[in-house]
Amino acid sequence: MSDQVKSDFRDVLTVFVSTVGSPTFETCLRHLEEQDCEFSLGVIDHVAPMSAALQKMMDDCETPFYVQVDEDMLLYPHAVRTLYRRFADMASDVAQYVCALYDVHLDRVIYGLKIYRHDVVRHYPYRDVTGSEWDQIRRFRADGYKDIRAPLEGETRDSENTLGLHGTCWDPETIYLRFRVLEIKRREGNATHAWVADAAEQLLKRFLAGGSELDFYALMGILGGSVPEGAGAGTEKDYRTYGQTPGLLPLHHFLREVNTSRKPPGE
Repeated sequence: MSDQVKSDFRDVLTVFVSTVGSPTFETCLRHLEEQDCEFSLGVIDHVAPMSAALQKMMDDCETPFYVQVDEDMLLYPHAVRTLYRRFADMASDVAQYVCALYDVHLDRVIYGLKIYRHDVVRHYPYRDVTGSEWDQIRRFRADGYKDIRAPLEGETRDSENTLGLHGTCWDPETIYLRFRVLEIKRREGNATHAWVADAAEQLLKRFLAGGSELDFYALMGILGGSVPEGAGAGTEKDYRTYGQTPGLLPLHHFLREVNTSRKPPGE
């Protein structure tokens, strides 16, 4: 906004960015600097597990509302203003509102960008369990509070409920972990992750057609989250232990063996 005064929400809204060193972190911050409104900004730097990072946002917040941004989210310039204005108009019993992001890797719209009413959610601290966010939601729902999600049906990369990009940069470890956790949550009954079942078929077709290593690790992550030992309760994601994610090391070995044993065409 070059010649227009930005809306100033610094007294009422904090945007928290969590980082564990992703290459997209600086780009994420740059997109926040380009927002068409002013807000307070906090960085949650290398706090683990994820439940602890989420809790630190809640503990550090000094404004009535706060937004959770992951470092792989690249927000459109109007995203924070749109999210805040929609949420501020909602009833006081709405604890959380979620809008969509366009996932570049999957070429689809998914839920991602969240804003919270601090005076409500601070009474529901995060616990170190798999799916700590849904664990919190279940608890505040039981007390009569609501979480509202923008509709995804028919949404596109540029439609009104899509407020930015997600997943523009992956490596084998992080994409395997992402889809493993998504599949675990889907099998535990998380309806917002029902799309993962369709993604498995999509990833398989893309891998067979193009041989993408990232698609292979993503697909194997879904398979890893589908086995019985992957579906039980556990602790939340922790960047310090990504390399020890169950099933990841055998996949590394498998791909090395395949790549070293490949023969030239015709042999």
